[in-house]
Amino acid sequence: MRSIKLLTGSIVLAAALSSSGLPGLAAVEMAILQESKPLVTRAGAWHTWKDRFHLQPGQESLPLRLTFLNGADGRPKATNMTATLDGAPLAQFKDFKGADNFSIDLSGKIHNNSRLEVRGFGPSGARMQWSLYIQKPTISSVSPDSIGTNDTIKISGTNFSSDLNHLKVYLGKKQAKPLSSKPGEITARYTGELEGGEQDLTVSVSSVKSEPFKVSVRSHPRISRVDMLATMPREPVTISGTGFSPVAAENIVTVGNYRANVRAATENSITFIVPDMPFPKWHVPIKVTSRGVSCRGHAYIHLDLRVVPNEGIPMR
Repeated sequence: MRSIKLLTGSIVLAAALSSSGLPGLAAVEMAILQESKPLVTRAGAWHTWKDRFHLQPGQESLPLRLTFLNGADGRPKATNMTATLDGAPLAQFKDFKGADNFSIDLSGKIHNNSRLEVRGFGPSGARMQWSLYIQKPTISSVSPDSIGTNDTIKISGTNFSSDLNHLKVYLGKKQAKPLSSKPGEITARYTGELEGGEQDLTVSVSSVKSEPFKVSVRSHPRISRVDMLATMPREPVTISGTGFSPVAAENIVTVGNYRANVRAATENSITFIVPDMPFPKWHVPIKVTSRGVSCRGHAYIHLDLRVVPNEGIPMR
């Protein structure tokens, strides 16, 4: 058996759903939960295949569809078939209605370990196959535009679960904590350290994942260099690093316990004025909070009458 495989546009599934009369389910909203090996007949003999459905907790309550395909992989077609579910009649050959496939709504009708038995008849090498499809969540939008640690993330879409126990949100390879959920909206938060840049956000409902949605992630700011080893209060200092906001007002710089006046900023540098504070002091920590995200670690500077440029020694 092959496990969950997300679809990006299955022609067979789209045809099966359009002929099934089940409203609101398009190919993009379904995933293959399980599929059979090729069911190959031998000439002049009925053949029987027995399988069981394998469902994760919560999946039995999601929309489920079983699709049969005749002439799979371009092989000859079976000329007769029957199928039973847990011993009860489920399908017959006439359900193909002259087409290559048909679909059955199994929503709420199966559970983990339900038994499917298919019997087929046809020429040698005739091939059938069945696939069990399950509804998957879809993401239409995510806010804020740039996500940082401790931000409340709002995810809009379809087919979300209202049960937080069956819901997971992933930001890249890391898991965010769902705070609330309803069928069309999820709120979540990530409290650990994030890698900055473009990341995939996905939603999983009862172990069925959505297609990834690209989001921009703000990492913790990091200070890699201070341009002065020692300087006096009221003098300008420039720090270099990553994860800063290019909007000066969105960066908070403290020197010791004093807040500095930020004069200019880019994504990789901040220029500030050392606060008017008591000195001399040695090894005074410099901290940065950018867009509400605090830096990891510290840089240091000496406050003295001497002004000593940093010729390449990072103050860590």
